[in-house]
Order: sequence, then C-alpha cells, then structure tokens
Amino acid sequence: MSTASSPSEFADTFPEKDLELPEDMREELAKPFGQMVPARALRKHIKGSPRVITVGDVVTITLLQMKMEPDVAVFDYKTQRSEDHRAKERISKMSGKVVKVENPAGKITRALWRAVKAAVSAKERIKIEVVGEEDLAALVAIATAPKGAHIIYGLPQRGLVVVEVDDKARSVAVAAIKRMAR
Repeated sequence: MSTASSPSEFADTFPEKDLELPEDMREELAKPFGQMVPARALRKHIKGSPRVITVGDVVTITLLQMKMEPDVAVFDYKTQRSEDHRAKERISKMSGKVVKVENPAGKITRALWRAVKAAVSAKERIKIEVVGEEDLAALVAIATAPKGAHIIYGLPQRGLVVVEVDDKARSVAVAAIKRMAR
C-alpha cells in the first residue's frame, strides 16, 4: 500500500493513544520538509494557493504583518517556548473561528489531529489555539490538507519553510507520522 494514500486514511485508523515523537526522529524533523523561504519572498511562494496554513506564532504574525491572513493558523501564544503577549494581541485581531485544543510537547493528540484535519478543508478561516505545543501540527497539515495547499512553518534560528502539498510531501509526512510511537 502506498504511503501517499488518501489524507483521510488516518482519520479512520488514528490510534486510541496519542502519537509520540521518538527521540531518534527529532533530528530528522529539524530538517525542512519543504523550501526555506525568506519572509520577503513569501508572497511569491504562496500566490494562488487554494489554502494557506501557518503553524507557529512567528509565522502567523509574519503573514499578518504582510497584510495576509492565513486560512488556518495553528499557534500556542509562545515563541521558542516562552509566553509571547504580543503574539496573543496580534493573532486575536485576526478574523476566524477559534478552536482550542490541548497538545503536549512532542505529541500529536487525537484532538489536535481532528482540529487540523477539519480546519484545512473548512470553507471558513480557522484559528487553532493549542494549549501545550503546536510544532507537530505541520505534519498533520501536510498529511491532511488538499493538494496545492501551502503549509508554512518555522525552523528556529533558520527561517520559514513552505511546503506545497502534493503526493510526495504528503507521503513524507504520512511516513513520519506512521513512525511515531503508538
């Protein structure tokens, strides 16, 4: 069976327990899944995208500063694990329905999975506020978003990563998720 199967595959088979990131995958996930893009070139890379999904406070605020609102924003009001009050102020002004989920560091909970999966296909703008950590939501978005959507996430001290969802990107994300401890 191909790992590039339909994005809904996990919706039916998501395990009862949360997925947990094994230590040996941390280095692998520190590498970009897509193209590193300077903020000034971001608009060019997402132009014409049917859905723009941001994962992280800094990434979301970067788009807002450029006068663009993502269709889906996943954030935790923290920057490098420290409370960021400016992020809360800026993101709270963004339009969209707020969905709040709990997701501990190093995990993908069923609640995060369902929230991201629903949001990436929704017609309305969705803001997913994560209590805990949102980092692994990028994998969920890549695995479940429609083809052509763009997921933007940050790599600390390195910059922005833009992933256009296609069979290859989805396959890599799904394979990584399948390797997470169950």
